[in-house]
Amino acid sequence: MFLSKKSIYALRVLRHLSNAHGGKSLSASYLAEREQISLKYLEQILSDLRKSGFLVSERGKDGGYTLRIPPGEITLGQIIRAIDGPLAPIPCASRTAPTKKCDCPNPMKTCWLREIMLRVRDNISEVIDNETLLKISSSLKQE
Repeated sequence: MFLSKKSIYALRVLRHLSNAHGGKSLSASYLAEREQISLKYLEQILSDLRKSGFLVSERGKDGGYTLRIPPGEITLGQIIRAIDGPLAPIPCASRTAPTKKCDCPNPMKTCWLREIMLRVRDNISEVIDNETLLKISSSLKQE
């Protein structure tokens, strides 16, 4: 698994929004400045996060972005999958988007590499699906 820059930025921005007091809306320009991300690129990320159901956007003077879901209910795995797609290191090891595209003669039944990559994928999933925005935000506040 390789995290794209886009998913890393999405994680950083969502963590920042989870720390906003009382669900306060934060503008794209504020988030871009605080997280040192280009505004144009951040707007694309925010749009993807809104379409994926993580954010609500409001227009106007006091507009901006807020979390649609409580931070304790959003896992890092959900965010990464929404931005980068399946976690599997190889296509035939995906649990969410399985494919038969593989060079092995019988990949879905006897491929040793697929079996190893399924375990890799499952171990990664175990960690990131049990880390929420609330957990990482709380741990950062204590530092």
